[in-house]
Amino acid sequence: MNGRKFWIPVILSGAVIFLFAIAFLWAPNDPQKIDLTIRLMPPSKQFPFGTDAMGRCALSRILFGGKATLGMVSVSAFFVLLISSPIGLAMGCFTGKKSWVGRSVLNAFTAFPQLVYLLVFVGAWGNSVFSMLVALTIAFSVRLVKLIAAKTEDEKQKAYVLCAIASGASLFRIMVVHVFPNLLREILVFLSLSCAEMILMVTSFSFVGLGLGADSIDWGNMILEAGDVSMVRPDLIFYPVAFVFLATFAFNKLSRQLE
Repeated sequence: MNGRKFWIPVILSGAVIFLFAIAFLWAPNDPQKIDLTIRLMPPSKQFPFGTDAMGRCALSRILFGGKATLGMVSVSAFFVLLISSPIGLAMGCFTGKKSWVGRSVLNAFTAFPQLVYLLVFVGAWGNSVFSMLVALTIAFSVRLVKLIAAKTEDEKQKAYVLCAIASGASLFRIMVVHVFPNLLREILVFLSLSCAEMILMVTSFSFVGLGLGADSIDWGNMILEAGDVSMVRPDLIFYPVAFVFLATFAFNKLSRQLE
């Protein structure tokens, strides 16, 4: 794939994700304002997506829901990268008994699906932004650590690393300057796919009442609330579902282009 064909989809996908993240700046109304006199209004000029069962602007809530959901996902992805990179490089660099013990512990943690981490932390600390953030970070960090460690082992055997060792480069320089940049694309692919999965996990947990909290505005919570009035206004379910689909599609598209 040439440079232009590679970068155009990457930029478009990144732009979609960025617009979702800052779309709340253009919300036409206060997403928390309750007015029961205009509840379940159809779409209009003032309320482009109509109003929900509490008389709140549906479009404004969807835009602010994107801020909450994508903000959570972005912060989690940042901490996953920050935590996993040095640990994965260290585990891939060293060999011996300590490495074997570390890999055994890592295999034990990765044996559990990500859903288990969410259930444990949300069950222990309650549904909140903090518990969801910690659960997502740990759940995806252990898998990225395993990926980086395995790829680092492969890179150590390549000629450019052997040449760097022969030239007297320090281990730290070899790992950070030579090895890590060659792993960056695979790390970004992993993070893009993980972000798509995080969106679905956050939305799913909010839908069953275990998300970011009862007062939060997020897409999963909106789907849950719209279920009570689905016979009257089925479109209130469609809007947040469509935004979830578009956001996850953008992340998946981005990962495909980075491969």
